[in-house]
Formats: sequence, structure tokens, C-alpha cells
Amino acid sequence: MLSDILIGLGALGLILLGMDWLSKGLKAAAGRALMQFLERSTQKSWQGLLFGTAATVAVQSSTVITVTTIGFVNAGILSLQNAAFVIYGSNVGTSLTGWFVALVGMQFKIDALAMPLIGVGALLKLFAKSARRQGFGEALVGFGLFFLGLAYLKDSFDTVFVDIEFSLLSELGVWGLLLGVLIGTLLTVVMQASIAVLALVITATSTGVIPLSVAAAFVIGANLGTTSTAIISTLAATAKAKRLAMLHVIFNVVTGVVAIIILTPLLWLISLLQNALFHDPNPALSLALFHTLFNILGVLLMWPLTSRLVLFLNSRFRAQKAGQLRVLDASSLSIPAVAIKTLSMESLRVGQLISGQALLLSQGKTLSSQSIEQIRQLQSEISHYLTLLGKSQLTEQESQALNELIKNQLRLEMTLQLLPELAEQAERDPQAFVPEQALWQQLSSAHWPDAAQQIRSCYRDLMRQRQKLKEQLYLLVLTERLSNDSGGDQLLRFAELRRFNQQLTRAMLALAKLHGPQPAPQTSAVNHKEISHAS
Repeated sequence: MLSDILIGLGALGLILLGMDWLSKGLKAAAGRALMQFLERSTQKSWQGLLFGTAATVAVQSSTVITVTTIGFVNAGILSLQNAAFVIYGSNVGTSLTGWFVALVGMQFKIDALAMPLIGVGALLKLFAKSARRQGFGEALVGFGLFFLGLAYLKDSFDTVFVDIEFSLLSELGVWGLLLGVLIGTLLTVVMQASIAVLALVITATSTGVIPLSVAAAFVIGANLGTTSTAIISTLAATAKAKRLAMLHVIFNVVTGVVAIIILTPLLWLISLLQNALFHDPNPALSLALFHTLFNILGVLLMWPLTSRLVLFLNSRFRAQKAGQLRVLDASSLSIPAVAIKTLSMESLRVGQLISGQALLLSQGKTLSSQSIEQIRQLQSEISHYLTLLGKSQLTEQESQALNELIKNQLRLEMTLQLLPELAEQAERDPQAFVPEQALWQQLSSAHWPDAAQQIRSCYRDLMRQRQKLKEQLYLLVLTERLSNDSGGDQLLRFAELRRFNQQLTRAMLALAKLHGPQPAPQTSAVNHKEISHAS
């Protein structure tokens, strides 16, 4: 008895581990391609629904799809409207996985299939040279572990739980069903994987341990439990992430309440369908069909309401502090390509805030100590996420992008440290930064990457103006209208200013390149060199 219980726990561990490896492997194999596919293929509601369904079936985790979708919304790849249907699709995809468990896991000797998958996947993971093939190998190992865990779980239920009277829950009527919903919810919250709970319940139903009505209540609870991940992941998240999490909760709660209300007629309809289609009705198939029907019903109910719901949610969570990240949170790290995009967006915002402080100096105003502290806080948080991203499995291209992000964050840090010195110059000469006003104005309000060419042109004009001022300084010293000491001090201030402008402009142009499509290539190489060597 004890050994069978331990085997059951081990089987559950194999299922959870398999799902984790499967999702990580597929994300590593897909990477930027997934992001590009999303941008092209979720413009319409039905496309988002199909993508969410297919992705959940492939990854075997609605949790992963939910967290990844939050990252895509943060990065601006998906609108809240389109992301809503990806979330709806992930729920439908979870129910299709139930069919897979019921048809394959309960009807065939799946452990015979599991071992070859683990073997082939391990070979790819260990010996493949490309990160994409290694990711695919990791996914195969995860798939195999999932199958293996399912086989052991079925054997465990056959011996351990056969004497437990779950039928007592059905005798309690509505209260018994609500208790079943609660148990299903708690199991999903603990495991953080509704598919694992679904596999558990379908296995128990197929072996006759749990009556169909009680198992249906467990499945409704598992559906509700998936929202816990979205809620937890947005506790310290962006406003966009909180809106999508709220939408996910509303959808699952509405679907769950409707499913509880129509549970009895829905099970009756399923019984009729099974009797008509199969000679020998199967409880596992009945449960899979129930799960699919109530999720599809939920989509049909929410589809006409989604536009108004999105409008309502867009008016929520608007209050954000200036020093708070706006598009970057933990969900962004789910796919490195998304993390790179959101990190570049946040770093560009830091550059704009620094430019805004410099612009204040050029207008005769003083630095805001509160704003400087907020910028430092943003820099610290960005640095934290850069460190986390560096611990992820990255492709060569993603590693290069990460290095570029770190380099430009250091450039921004340099300009932030130069601001107090510029403030001292402004105190001595309120007109010192008049030539810089145009550039700083553009940098503080630019729309990237469209403004890149205009920024380069403005920077060149500024360098020409500064060169003329330096030549005038040389002439003043030469004609003894300015002492060597004063001239040297002025030249040093020119050098500090040039370094500030150069590092700030180079950083923001490089970050814009990471953020999105670039202007024509024939200008970019020349201009980057020009900024590098201008004086």
C-alpha cells in the first residue's frame, strides 16, 4: 500500500517534470519565430483563438501560454483584445489535452512509447549543436516523461484509491459538487498545472474511483485554479499584465459558474452522445467531452462581450509611478526574444527621462532630485532583469542582443552620472546648453524607431555648432582675450558635454535598433561611425 502511494507521488512528479521540460524545450525551439508568428497571425479573434488552442496542445500547459501571453501584451506584440482570444483558446486547448489522455493514455500501453521518446530526446539535447534542436530534444524528453508518469499513475490508482468512497460527494447534492470544485481548484493551485490535475481526474474516472458527476466538478475547479498563476504573476506586474490577468479570471469564473448551473443537463446530453456514437460508453471520454463542451460554451458566451470588457479593463490600473517599470515584468522572461524587446523599451524610456532632465537644465531650471532617484530605481530594476535573462538559455543572436543591452545600459548610467556636472555648468552659465535644446527635446519625446534618422541629423547639426564654438574659444585664447586657465576649463566643459551627448545618442539609437525595424541601412553605418568620432 505505502509503496503504491509513493509510486503515485512519483508518477505525479514525472508528469509535472515532463510538462516543465516540454514547455521549456518548445519555447527554446520556437523563440523569436513564435513572436514573429504571433504578430502576423493573431490579428483576428478567431486566429487568436486557434493559436491559443494549438499552442496549449503543443506545450501541454495553459499556465505557460498565459504567462507568455502576458509577456507579449507587455511588449506590445499583442493587444489586449487579441490576447483575450489567445487566453480563451488556451482553455479550449487544455480540454483537447484531456481527449489525448482519455484516448491514448487510457487505451494504449503508453510507457512503451515513452522510453523511445526519452531516448531520442536525450540524444538531441546532449549532442545537437544548435539551441533550437536542443530545445526540441528537451521537449521530446518532457513528452516521454509525461507519458511515463501517466502510465504509473494509472497503475497506482488501480491499487491505492479503489476503496475510497468519492461517491459520497455526489450524494451531498449541490454542496458535494461545490466541494468537488473547491478540491479541483486547490489541487491546481498547489500543482500550478491544470493539465496534471486533468490527467489525475481522468485516470481516476477511467478506473472507476471517482463518479462522473464528481469528476466533472473537479474539472471545473481545475479550470478556476488556472487563474491563480495569472494572479500571482501580476502581483508586482505592469498595468497591461494586470488587465489581462483580470480578463482571464473573469472568463474562467463565468465559464465555471455556467458549467455548474448546467452540469446535470450537460452530462445527460453527453450520455446521449456517447450512447449514439459508441457501443460501450467510456467515463474518461465522457469527462473529456464535458470539459471541451463547457469551455467552448464559455468562449461563445464571452465572444460578444469581449470588446466591452476590454474597454472596461483599459480604464483600470492606470495609476503608475514614474519610477515603475511599464512593460517589463517576470512574464517577459518566458521567451528571451520578448524579454529583449521589453528591456530595450524600458531602457529607451530611461534615456528619454535623462534627456528630459538635461532639457530642464537648458531651459534654466534645476534638476529634480525625485526624478533622478526614480531614474536610478528604473536602472536598478532593469539591471536585475538583465541578470535574470543572462541565466536563461539563449541563442547566439539573443546573447549578442543581451550584450548590446548591457553596453547601452552602462552608457545611460554614464550620462546619469554626468548630469550633476552639467547642472554645475548651467549654474555658472544659464545659456550654456542652448545649442543642445533641439537634440534633447527630440530625444525626450522621440517615437522609436521612426525618429532615428531625424535624431542623427540633429546630432550632426549640433556637432557642427559645437565645433564652431570651440574654434571661437581657440581664437579668444590666441588673441589673449581669455586666459589659458579659463580656456582650458571651458574646453573641459565642452568635452564633458560632448561625452554626454555622444553616449546618450548612441545608447538610444542602439536600443531603438533592438526595439524594432530600422531605417535604410545605407545611412545607419555611416551615421553610427559619425557619432562615434564626432568632436
